[in-house]
Parts: sequence; structure tokens; C-alpha cells
Amino acid sequence: MYNEEQKLTFSFSPELDIDFLQELYGEDLQQAEMVFESSAQQMRIELSLAEARFHDGDIPGLKKVVHKIKPLFGYIGLNKIMLEFAAFEQECAQANEPASVESGFQHIRMIAEEALQKVDNETKRLKQHNTQYL
Repeated sequence: MYNEEQKLTFSFSPELDIDFLQELYGEDLQQAEMVFESSAQQMRIELSLAEARFHDGDIPGLKKVVHKIKPLFGYIGLNKIMLEFAAFEQECAQANEPASVESGFQHIRMIAEEALQKVDNETKRLKQHNTQYL
């Protein structure tokens, strides 16, 4: 058993929406770790699917995949990126041809890769924190 007073507190990284994550997870950092890990895994799957839809010229299919990816950013406190995905989703809804969404697609692909790095780093930090008393 450990002394509660000596328990180290965990602070989410500043590039994440700390207040939102505190409200969402409270002190249940095991849950946060699990959600971060599963969100990153799901994001990788969906981003591969988005890539395929884009290269096939399937804009309605791309829009559906982007719609599925969007809330994953919310679960991990990247609300600004979630809004950028929402804007790209609207861009897809108004697009007539694949070329009209190419620049937007490249942008969301880039920010998604950066976001995955942040999520992976935060997941590692959560794992370290959560195992400190095992």
C-alpha cells in the first residue's frame, strides 16, 4: 500500500484541452489511457481508409470516413483538430470532384499525423503514471 499524500498527480500535456480532459476523465487515468490507446488505433485504421477513398476519388466515402474520425479527436482533447476535420467534412459535402478537396485532404492528413504523435506520447505518459504503484 502507498501513502496517498505521496501519490503523484498527472497533468495532461499543454497542447491538449486540459480542462476538457480533466472533466471527461477526472481521476480515472486508467480509462484515459485506454481511450487514448484505442482512439489512436482507430484513427490509424480510419486514416488508411480515408486515404483509399481519396485515391479512388470517392468523395462521399471520404466524407463518411472523416465524419467517423472527427469525434476521436474530442476523446483525446484535440478539439481544434476536431473542428478542422469538421470543416473538411463540409468541404467534401460541397465538392464536385476529387481535385477540389486535394489540398484540404493533404492538410488533414498532415495534422492527423502530428496528432497521432501527440496521442502516442500522451499514452506513454499515462502508462508510466498508471504503473507507478503496481
